[in-house]
Amino acid sequence: MRWTERYLPEIVLGATLGGAAGVNAVIYAFRGISPYSTIAWDIATVLAISTYFTVRRSHRDPGGFLRELVMVGVVVATVSIFTGIGNGATDEGYTTPIYGNMMVSLVNPYWHLLTVPYTVHYGPFFSYSVVSRSYDTYLPLISFLQIPGTGIIGYELLCVAAWLGMLYLVRKDEFASLTLASPVIALLASNGFNDLPVLFLMTLGLRGWTGPKAKVVEYLTYGMKQFANAFWFVFYLVQRRWTAAALVIAITVVWVLPFLLWPGQGSGIYCQALTLGWGPGCAGVTSGVRGIADLWDHWNYYVWPVWIYALFRSRIDRWWGAARRRLVSPRGSRGRVPDA
Repeated sequence: MRWTERYLPEIVLGATLGGAAGVNAVIYAFRGISPYSTIAWDIATVLAISTYFTVRRSHRDPGGFLRELVMVGVVVATVSIFTGIGNGATDEGYTTPIYGNMMVSLVNPYWHLLTVPYTVHYGPFFSYSVVSRSYDTYLPLISFLQIPGTGIIGYELLCVAAWLGMLYLVRKDEFASLTLASPVIALLASNGFNDLPVLFLMTLGLRGWTGPKAKVVEYLTYGMKQFANAFWFVFYLVQRRWTAAALVIAITVVWVLPFLLWPGQGSGIYCQALTLGWGPGCAGVTSGVRGIADLWDHWNYYVWPVWIYALFRSRIDRWWGAARRRLVSPRGSRGRVPDA
C-alpha cells in the first residue's frame, strides 16, 4: 500500500482545513468581511462526509481513527477558543445568553435592539473591535441554553461539549461518528454557533434517550432554532405521521405565544423570528432581516444538511437510488410486455 493511500484521511483533512484557512485569508485580504468570507469553510463543512470514505480507502481501523480525530478536534477547538485563531465567525456566543437575560428581566429581545461591543483576537498580536447590533431572531428557549456567568468562553466551551456529546451518542455508527468528528465541525463549535447545543439535543432525542424523556427533549427543541422545527415537521411528513407533524406546529405556537401576546410588542417575534422580516406588516420594520445571500454564506447553515445525512445516510441513499432508477428507466416501459 502506498503511503498516500495509507494516510489518505490525514491528507484530505489537512488539505481541507489548510485550504479553507488559506482561501479565507485571501478573500479577507482582498475584500475584507464580505458574503464570500466564509465560503471556503462552507465547502469544508460539507466535505466532512468524505472522512468515512477516506478511512475505508486507507484500510484504517475506524474506531481508532475516530479517537484520533476527536483528540485533534479538541485541540483545534481549545486553541481556537483561548488564542482567537479561527474564532470570531459569529456574535452568537455573546448575544444568545444576553437575550435570555433580557427575557428574565422582562425586556423583549425581539423588540429592543441589543448592542454588544467585543474584541476578536487573532493570536496574541492582532485583534480588532466589533460592535454587534441585533434583535433576537431565534425562538426563545435557545437563549436559556447557557452556563450563567461564564461569558463568551463558557458559551464556546458549552458548544464544544455539545459537539462531543453528539459524537458520544453516534459513536456506534461509523459513518455518522466519523463525519461529525471532523475538525471543521469542532472549529465551528468553538466559534460559539448556537446550532451545536440544539443539534446535540435533537441527536439525544433520536439516538440517545427513548420514551417520554426523548419526547420532552424533542418538544423543547421546537422552541429553539427554526431549522429544528423545519426538520421535525418534514421528518414526520415523510413518515406520514400527520398528528406528530401537527404537534410540531402546535407546540411551536405554545413556545412563541407569550411573545406574540406581549402588550404593544407582539409583532416583534412575528417579524424577527417567525417571518424573518418577510411577513405582511413587516415592511419598514427595523429587524434582523435576512437577505438572499444569507441562504448560502452562513457557515453554520451547512452543518445541518451534514448532520441530517450523517444520521440518515442509508435511508437517503435508498431514496436517491430509487429516484435515479426512475429517472433513467425508459419512459412508459412500466407494465409493458416485451416482444417475443
